[in-house]
Amino acid sequence: MAVVSNHLSYLDVLLYSATRSFVMVSKVEVKGWPLIGWITAQAGTIYVQRADVKGGQTQTHAEVNAMMAAAYRSGLPVMFFPEGTTTDGSEIVPFRRGLYHSVVHDSVPLKVAAIGYEFTQANPGATIGEDVCFVGDADFGPHLLGFLGLRGVKAKMRFGDEVVKGEDRFALAQNSREMMVEMWNGLGLATATADSSASLRNDKQEGQRRTTEILALPE
Repeated sequence: MAVVSNHLSYLDVLLYSATRSFVMVSKVEVKGWPLIGWITAQAGTIYVQRADVKGGQTQTHAEVNAMMAAAYRSGLPVMFFPEGTTTDGSEIVPFRRGLYHSVVHDSVPLKVAAIGYEFTQANPGATIGEDVCFVGDADFGPHLLGFLGLRGVKAKMRFGDEVVKGEDRFALAQNSREMMVEMWNGLGLATATADSSASLRNDKQEGQRRTTEILALPE
């Protein structure tokens, strides 16, 4: 099984892994990050070379499919982040379709998850978008130190039970994004709304979805 999620921070991988066992798919740069790189490597993360990294050589569909197929055979759900980057949580950006190729190639059931963050205590001068989410040209070390100084950071996750329908990677990407936007809005975050240009389907399986709230730091 494959699971797709929105992507906000290096925290996402750690928190998802704390709820259940996943094989994570991450950009290759993460492998070189202090501490996070070591943790993700020990967890069996698959590292994928992105096409837009300067000096990097893009992996072929065959190479990526081979790695993903091995992960699917492990029996654990494989999670990837189709936005292809982290965001500040103001929207769920259009999905890249590359990794969906493996889902179609191996006829793997696909489900959707969503994650968001909010403050339960005042943090003067801090915002979720800049101090919890890890975006743009932020440096990992200073960002992590700043995050560790925050109080009352809460993470909310939701896992969908519905299998995403779609005959090809284009349809799977579009349908999973629509489902994810709706799911993310349903997290009820204090200051967040997500937008989608596509019309969103009604949630008929709310009672079958599970919401997990994790306090990332002690209050």
